[in-house]
Amino acid sequence: METVYIRHPISASVTAQMRPCVLALGFFDGVHLGHKEVLEAAKAAAKQKQLSFGVMTFYPHPKDIIQANEEPRKYLTPLPIKEERFREMGVEKLFVVHFTPEFARLRPKDFVVQYIVGLRCKHVVAGFDYHYGYKGKGTMATLKNEGDGKFQVTVIHPIKREQEKISSTAIRNLLSVGNVALIPSYLGDFYEIRGKVKKASIYYKNNQFLHILVDEEYMLPTPGIYKVYVEIDGQRYKGICQQISSNGNQSFLLVQLTNCLINTYEKRVKVKWLQFSLRKAKEDHDIYQYMEGERRII
Repeated sequence: METVYIRHPISASVTAQMRPCVLALGFFDGVHLGHKEVLEAAKAAAKQKQLSFGVMTFYPHPKDIIQANEEPRKYLTPLPIKEERFREMGVEKLFVVHFTPEFARLRPKDFVVQYIVGLRCKHVVAGFDYHYGYKGKGTMATLKNEGDGKFQVTVIHPIKREQEKISSTAIRNLLSVGNVALIPSYLGDFYEIRGKVKKASIYYKNNQFLHILVDEEYMLPTPGIYKVYVEIDGQRYKGICQQISSNGNQSFLLVQLTNCLINTYEKRVKVKWLQFSLRKAKEDHDIYQYMEGERRII
C-alpha cells in the first residue's frame, strides 16, 4: 500500500501521477463493521472495474479544526493503526488529507473537482451520512450531480445492532461507561490500544506488574479495573488493567499478568479490553495490598 499525504491546495505533482481508481471516503475512526462495509464495497468495485482500490481519509479530525477551542480529540484508531487496518484489507493507495482551516473552507463543488475528479476517481463509495466541503454542505445526495457524470457513486446504508447504528460515536459511548464487552459487536474485535513497557516490572508470586506508556491519541475506557488480554512478542496473556495516571497527552496503565515471567522492559504491547470488572481503585493504595486483593479475579 502506498500512502500519499496531501496538504491543501493539492499539488499538481500528486494528481499528475494518478491512475484511475475507486475511492472509499471517510474518517474511518475505529475501522468498525460499518466502515468495513464501505471498504469492501469499494474493493469489490475496484476489482470489477479493474481499477486501483483507494481510500481517502483525513487528519486531524475535522472537529479539532472546526471546534479549535475544545480539547483535542482522542482516537479509537490513531492514524498509524488506521493505515495498518487499511493495508490488511487490501487498500492499494491511501490518501491522507491534512485537515486545515483552509481545507475546511473549500466549497463542496471544489472538493469534488480537486480531490475526486482531480485524483482520477471513477467510482466513489461512502456511507449514507458522509459530508464534505464547507460546513459539511456537500452530501451523498449532491455528490453525483457535482461530479457531472465523471464518476459513479455508491451509498452504503447504515448497519445496526439492536436498532442502533454502528458508528464511532456508539463505540465511544461504550468506552465512556466502561461497557467494553459490547464493543466486538460494533468493531468486529475487542477494543485495542498499544503502548510500551516503560518501567522495570514488579513480580509478586506468579504475577508480573507492568507499567505501560500508552501511545499518544488513544481514547481509553473510563477509569476502572478491566479484564484484558495483553500481547507481547506475539504471545497472549490474561490479565487485569487499571489506568493509573495521566499527564498531558500521556496515559499510563498498570497491568497485572499471571504466569508471565519473561522480561517485558521496553517491549511493545497490545492491550485488548475484555470486560469491566471493578470500579476504579484508589491510586494511593499499597501496591501489595492491591495485588493480594485483585489477583484472584484473573
